[in-house]
Amino acid sequence: MDEEQALIEGIRRGETAACEAAIRTHHRFLVAMATPLVGADLAADVAQDTWLRAFAAIAGFEGRARLRTWLARIALNEAQALLRKRRRELSWDCWGEDPGSPLAGRFDSAGEWARPPVPWHHDTPEALLTEAELHACIRKHLHRLPAAQQSVLAMRELAGLELAEIAQALGLTEGHVRVLLHRGRQRLQVMLERFEEEGTC
Repeated sequence: MDEEQALIEGIRRGETAACEAAIRTHHRFLVAMATPLVGADLAADVAQDTWLRAFAAIAGFEGRARLRTWLARIALNEAQALLRKRRRELSWDCWGEDPGSPLAGRFDSAGEWARPPVPWHHDTPEALLTEAELHACIRKHLHRLPAAQQSVLAMRELAGLELAEIAQALGLTEGHVRVLLHRGRQRLQVMLERFEEEGTC
């Protein structure tokens, strides 16, 4: 029995050590994969939901794919479900509130910095703004892709899975996965070229 199979058997038996080992090995990967799909603030929630669903369904995991491939598929489903749910919700929690200045509380009574600004990680504020806008634009266009292209791109570019693994996880042929990946990349390339030339999303 190889190491991964032993880990899976341990999870099936409910061994805490096996569950913790799986989380240590794959959690950061799941968060990194979910971040471009749902944003950094929700990626940890997607990873947590993925673990809950995976541990509940481990008895049905047949081992035809690697554990990481199976987890990536669950995470993709969880991210898409979260996005669908958030599109349906309309929050009224902050309706009519004025949050005031974002710098309120940053100065003391003498007008000096109580908490000075953090140092820039970019050469200029414009570079920081451009990078943030680009990330937001990529997320926006990723969500506009057809579901099949979005799934293949996420599993290949974000999760780093091989084409054969993606095909197995999605029940497609490798040729179909290649076509979906190519078309998805083309759509994102057009968006990136437009962003570079015009600065607009």
